[in-house]
Amino acid sequence: MTTPYDRVAYPTTVFAQTNPERLAVLAHLAGLNPVPVQEARILEIGGGNCVNLIAMAAMWPGCDAHGFDLSETAIARGQEIVDASGLTNVTLAVEDICEAHHRYPAGAFDYVIAHGVYAWVPDHVREATMRLAAHVLSDRGVAFISYNAMPGGHVRMIMREMLLDAIGVIDDPDERIAAVRDFLEDYARARDGDEPLATTLRQQAGNMLQRPDAVLFHDELGPCFNPQRLLDVAAAAHANGLTFLTDAGRNRQLDGFLADGADMPDDPEGTVLLAASRDDYAALRYFRQSLFVKQVPDRRIDATRIADLWLSTKIRRQDDGTFVLGDDVITINDDGLADALTRAAAAYPQRVPISAMTGDPKLLRVILQLYTEWYVTLHPGPAPFPVVPAERPCSGALVRGMLDLGETTLCTLDHGVIKIEQPELRALLMAADGTRTVGEIAALDTGIPPEDTLAALTACCSKALMQA
Repeated sequence: MTTPYDRVAYPTTVFAQTNPERLAVLAHLAGLNPVPVQEARILEIGGGNCVNLIAMAAMWPGCDAHGFDLSETAIARGQEIVDASGLTNVTLAVEDICEAHHRYPAGAFDYVIAHGVYAWVPDHVREATMRLAAHVLSDRGVAFISYNAMPGGHVRMIMREMLLDAIGVIDDPDERIAAVRDFLEDYARARDGDEPLATTLRQQAGNMLQRPDAVLFHDELGPCFNPQRLLDVAAAAHANGLTFLTDAGRNRQLDGFLADGADMPDDPEGTVLLAASRDDYAALRYFRQSLFVKQVPDRRIDATRIADLWLSTKIRRQDDGTFVLGDDVITINDDGLADALTRAAAAYPQRVPISAMTGDPKLLRVILQLYTEWYVTLHPGPAPFPVVPAERPCSGALVRGMLDLGETTLCTLDHGVIKIEQPELRALLMAADGTRTVGEIAALDTGIPPEDTLAALTACCSKALMQA
């Protein structure tokens, strides 16, 4: 069966919010006992080439990772990456969402991911997606389901209607994209007398122009485009025996929790859902990443639950004592915590135990707030990659596999990506396959001076390119 994704490949990559470590942290925060990721069973639904899943499998060799998609071309590409990397804990399949329950037994997975599927399929497939997630999710499991959300979806639907009119009967993918870009470039220009809605639409047009061609082709021009209300998604989950946990997005990670100090209502889930839905409309939210579980979450915020977790951060301390990340400036009033965050940033991408930073409940609440705003990342345990090269340095199996396939954008062992085009560095990473000492690698013709080989391998560790 040929799908639109066989005609135009979707540019899949890793998506940090789907990382099971992140899902486990949010479940832990709600007083649940999620399965440790390093021994978990993971399913990705409609994952394209499933490189997102493959990157997880490379991080945790003890996990059992399964993924499927309807596109034969996408799965073939994913299998090529798996084979080149020699990963034995990944199983990919060409499968229909509506039939996948026959392939996967009930309760077979601890983490279920459906990213970029739920709002881009017909109604019966959307319903099957939620049924499948509920069917395969284990009792301690967490399901991630992302979707275009309301009310921002109304804006995107207006744009979609205009774009479909602009392309008319054009069928050729390249011609469709060209027609869309012509329209967007013209429409994005502000006009005198624009009403507020027109201004919003023009801003959306400008944002769309920044997207890759393949994303425009599928996300805006695909056969199905059905943004969802949070309350409706939660109701569909509830009908299948699932409970809303929270959201994985920035400033949304406490959406499933009651406000600090709030009394416990008769219907905790309904209370947090209604508050989150009202906020969606107040903020004109476009996208949600909802998490669902089978257990009953504790909706009270208890910052002491993060005391046994680990933290990583990229925030940088300035001369005036403030911290910066991107354009944001953060002030930490407690000197001890500020110093601890400075040390954590210096160790990045390694992680530090929060117990070594503070045990003060008030400061733990500050860390939790920094986490919700994405200034720090919380983890269930230490990093699965080394600080310094081993006696026989070994780059990640997926790193070497992608290099072997000629890829320039590589998946790292912290579930990120990095672009590496320098021939010398590519040769070094291929040579570091776990069979040679640093000295033996230095003797090879990688293009890196022998005396710089150890430093170069140490730098690779700092980019999460080396495995333990």
